[in-house]
Amino acid sequence: MENRITIKSADDTDLPVYVYEPNGIRSGSLVLIQEIFGVNDHIKSVAKKFSDEGYIVWVPELYHRLGDNIQLGYKGNTVEEAKKLKAQCGWELPVMDIMSCVGSLKISHSVSLIGFCYGGSLAWKSACVGYGLNCSISFYGSQITDFLNLNTRCPTLVHLGEKDMSINEESQKEIIDYSKSSTQPVKVYKYKNADHGFFCNERESYHKKSAELAFNRSINFLKKFQ
Repeated sequence: MENRITIKSADDTDLPVYVYEPNGIRSGSLVLIQEIFGVNDHIKSVAKKFSDEGYIVWVPELYHRLGDNIQLGYKGNTVEEAKKLKAQCGWELPVMDIMSCVGSLKISHSVSLIGFCYGGSLAWKSACVGYGLNCSISFYGSQITDFLNLNTRCPTLVHLGEKDMSINEESQKEIIDYSKSSTQPVKVYKYKNADHGFFCNERESYHKKSAELAFNRSINFLKKFQ
């Protein structure tokens, strides 16, 4: 069941959050972090998918300071528009919003992060600078390597597509090398036939087999650490 609420972020701004409540026994809670395209129908469907597994899922609208209810699709010139929104939004304020959600949920639930694309990099950075997380999962975060100077503070899972040129072979190797020396568990999976956005069934790059495997691995990772 979807519900849209508003909480206060740490800078006292009103942060809109989509809330998905599971039916039956609750396994824990997740803050799900959007792609550069905003909280669109795909991200909402992913939130529902994890909610069906027993998780309370919060999806903050990270573009809320730029406009109300910004949602973009995957066709036409939306990539360029989305990149501009991401550049305007930056990193610090979204991390603050994410951790405000974590703080609200932590009162009564264990909390983990999961992010896709831009959200994958934000999930990684939040796992490095935030506290109180059980674990964090990143799908094809193309700027994870920008934050490898930071230490993760919770177990972290990373999904990468081998065909993803936005996270090239060298960058993927950097992430894998980091995982081998991290003081926290960091698990990296590479998907041979997958490109950037392979989890999104609305993109041409969707790869069903890799998406299903990554989903199952994510659920097992959450169960292990929540």
